[in-house]
Amino acid sequence: MDVQFAPAPVVQRANTLKNAHWYAGTLVNVLVDGEQTNGRYAQCDITTRPGCEPPIHTHTREDEAFYLLDGTVRFTVGEHVLTAKTGDYVLLPKGIPHSFQVLSESARIILTVSPAGFENYFRHPLTSKPAPTLALPPAPQGPPPAEAIQTMVKLLEQEFGVIM
Repeated sequence: MDVQFAPAPVVQRANTLKNAHWYAGTLVNVLVDGEQTNGRYAQCDITTRPGCEPPIHTHTREDEAFYLLDGTVRFTVGEHVLTAKTGDYVLLPKGIPHSFQVLSESARIILTVSPAGFENYFRHPLTSKPAPTLALPPAPQGPPPAEAIQTMVKLLEQEFGVIM
């Protein structure tokens, strides 16, 4: 019999730069990662704004759950269009194409991915940089260059199992 030990208790202090990253106009703070949960899940505190959302994509490895702490977000999940507001919870099962659009000035979300692994995309050196402050980074001025998009798509597909 294969015995799996419970992970050690974790306390992630709020308002620290330790796990904060700037990614595509978004502030991502990794609250708990797969190393801390034996790969079961990861959670990120994400603050984002209109214009910084991903295009439609499909996760092949993990489910995503969004809990909105603040703001309004429209989710397109397969054939369904859902509008979520502060306090709402949205589950996006793996294997279903989805995207989202921030409808408010900004949105703050607790993102849970299960199993863990995808949280590492938000702190990958090709896609993000350590946040120097706990504020949103400057808004992107237009779309990223074509080479940067190709790099992100290749990384998502090859390392993280996300189909664009």
